[in-house]
Formats: sequence, structure tokens, C-alpha cells
Amino acid sequence: MTRVKICGLTREEDALAAALMGADFLGFVFVPSSRRCIDADRAKRIVHYVRGWMKQEHDRRLADARCAPFDPREIRFVGVFANQPRDLVDAVTKYAGLDVIQLHGDESPDEVAAMRLPVIKAFRVGDELSRPVGYGMAHWYLFDAASANGLGGTGTRFDWRLVREISEDKPLFLAGGLTPENVGEAVATVRPFAVDVASGVESEPGIKDHEKIRAFIDNVRSEV
Repeated sequence: MTRVKICGLTREEDALAAALMGADFLGFVFVPSSRRCIDADRAKRIVHYVRGWMKQEHDRRLADARCAPFDPREIRFVGVFANQPRDLVDAVTKYAGLDVIQLHGDESPDEVAAMRLPVIKAFRVGDELSRPVGYGMAHWYLFDAASANGLGGTGTRFDWRLVREISEDKPLFLAGGLTPENVGEAVATVRPFAVDVASGVESEPGIKDHEKIRAFIDNVRSEV
């Protein structure tokens, strides 16, 4: 089953809504030039809020034999960075209580290998794509549309067929211009490990539309 990552979260209510609707990864951007950038304090509050609510729900269902099991550990919290010092990445992820690091810049294989948490290594795709070389230590690859700012979240898509074969090499996150309307086609074309969305489920940068999140996740799950 294809997983879902909702990225660029800035508010507690959006993160919780995404978690309750079935998102597997929740992403926070720490790149200063991004319109969705938040600081470590806010990310920590959001993570604490979501984890606390999910634990309460887990405990409630355990106490009620009529309820289905509920495992709050299934959700992973991701910090997105780009060409930032390792010490900063380590400090932010540890302070905020994150589970995964996403490197969205031009980080070298050595920089990826030095990270203390599992890494999603992002690569930008233009009109063509070369297979990543030397990044075998990354736990996942992410492919996003090339953009002027190099950060993604622009709503621009690329030719998904370019990454179909790479999805056989390593678990792959597919990003770039995904929306509730086209994510089913994307999943059918690539069969990725996960799909990653930010602008496609927003009413404005950093503010998520809960109905779009629901439709996005429903359309991913229906494409089996």
C-alpha cells in the first residue's frame, strides 16, 4: 500500500487532521527561504500535540473492547532541511522530537551518511533524470519537480514515467504537483512507496484544507 506524507505543516489542527485521516508521515520545513518554514519550538508543540492526542485515543480504545486497535507509533514526523549544517539538523530534530530527516538540497553522500536519523534524500527532476549514485545509505529517495528555489512545494509536476524504474532500487517518495485529482494516476504510474504533498492540499501556503487532505488520502488508498 502506498503511504502518504503531508508536508509543510504549520498548525496543530492541520497535523492532527492529517494523522486522523491516515497520513503516515507528517513533515515540517526548516528551510528559512520556504513559505512554510517554522521554527523548532512550533514544530515541537505540534509533535507533542499530535502524539498526546493519539496516545489518549490509543488508551481509550484499549479500555473499550468494542473499539478497533489504534497504534500511534505508525506516524513518523519528518524535518525538511536543505544545505544546512549537520549540527543544526541534529539539534532541531532532537529538540522537536522528530523521527526522520529529509535533505532537500545538494547534500553529498558523506553528509547523508553522517545524519543520526533515517534520511529521505530528495532529488530534483527536470526534462530527464539520472539514477542517484553513491546515496545507497539513504533510507528513501524522494523525487520532486525542479524549481527555481530548489525546495519544492511549488505545485509543479514532472513526467512521472522517468522514475518508474528507480522505484525498484529503493523505496521512493513521489512529489511535485500532486493533487487529489491526479494522485491516483501518479500511484498507478509509478507504484511509489509514498506520495508527498504540500501545496496540493492547501488553501494558502502553510494552511491545509482538510477536505483536500481527506480526498487526497482517499484517492491514494483507492488505487490498489
